[in-house]
Amino acid sequence: MSTDQLDQDREVPEQAFEDHIIDLDFHVNPMEEELLSYVDDSVVRDKLSTEFGATPVQGKWDAAFAIKEGTEGLFTQGRAKYADDVREACEKFAIDEPVVNPGINNLNLQHHPVLKNGIVQAANDYMLDHFADEGVATSMMIPKWDPEYAVEEIERVGNEDNIVAAYSWFDPKVPWGSEQFDPVFEALVENDLPLLLHGSLAYWPQQSYIGDEMLTWTEVLGFDWPIHGMVNVVNMIMRGVFDRFPELNVVLQEAGHWWVPFVRYRMDEFYEMHPEDIKITPRKHNSGDQYLDRTPSEYLRDNFYLCTQPFALPRNAGDAENMLNLSLAEDMFIYSSDWPHQTLDPPTWFYTSRAFDDDTRESILHKNAEEILQLA
Repeated sequence: MSTDQLDQDREVPEQAFEDHIIDLDFHVNPMEEELLSYVDDSVVRDKLSTEFGATPVQGKWDAAFAIKEGTEGLFTQGRAKYADDVREACEKFAIDEPVVNPGINNLNLQHHPVLKNGIVQAANDYMLDHFADEGVATSMMIPKWDPEYAVEEIERVGNEDNIVAAYSWFDPKVPWGSEQFDPVFEALVENDLPLLLHGSLAYWPQQSYIGDEMLTWTEVLGFDWPIHGMVNVVNMIMRGVFDRFPELNVVLQEAGHWWVPFVRYRMDEFYEMHPEDIKITPRKHNSGDQYLDRTPSEYLRDNFYLCTQPFALPRNAGDAENMLNLSLAEDMFIYSSDWPHQTLDPPTWFYTSRAFDDDTRESILHKNAEEILQLA
């Protein structure tokens, strides 16, 4: 696959420019020096300004090994530092409303929580100045490693104009069903913000044999992230997150989506056969409940949304239509482009495949996003 910039006339059908399209995974990339100027704590700013920079720890795997252009593949379509950069890129790909995020997805891999929190604070203030205040829908960043500070940031930033979501990560470490995140969920619901969870560069634990033996980007990004996504989804459902926080909406970015039928049917069957341990999960034990309020698959349909990039749509229209139906696409899928990476997915599939009827296409391209976002 070439990492050349995509040709608008060739890649994006004309009808896409007539439809309303919301993009729920659009990365912006501030320059490090400018980002660090937003760090409030002088000690943190000094330490982050060493020769190692803001994110000194590198993962074992890098997309640069997998494409001819190396690290340039991360910025195939360009680099958006400011609102005008975003608007220019969106005009090319028929995107009407991008929801931008600061795109620092290796932050979860770093070591010092105080330094990481400094980056979170700086990123949120940078995004306010250059995107939210410029009328661009923006997802603020919250730290998974520090739930208390996550709540502080939600209370500080969450009610600002054009802040429409909170952005964090899923990974193979502590899943989001853990009770330590309850204050975060409560703050999100109070501020009417969905939780966007993006794949992180944490990958498998660094000393894991299975992690060490994954040598290709197809394994690491293609399958590692969907596995982590599934684990987090099932963990949140089975530990009763949505019985306590029924209004919480969670969006998984770059976690795949065709696994929905497998998770739907397997969760329900296992739960129906083995329900008696629900009462000893911490939330249920504390509330005195015996079981989940609903079947597991109902929470999957009602509380989760999955971004579509990369779509990996079957070429056969009949197969594609069946996959869309089994995966509850009309209820759960939300379009995302993953701009500006080599893996960018323009909204081409929705017009070139006969699998999409008007209702399904409109739900994925904008209606599902509108249900959970406070868009002006």
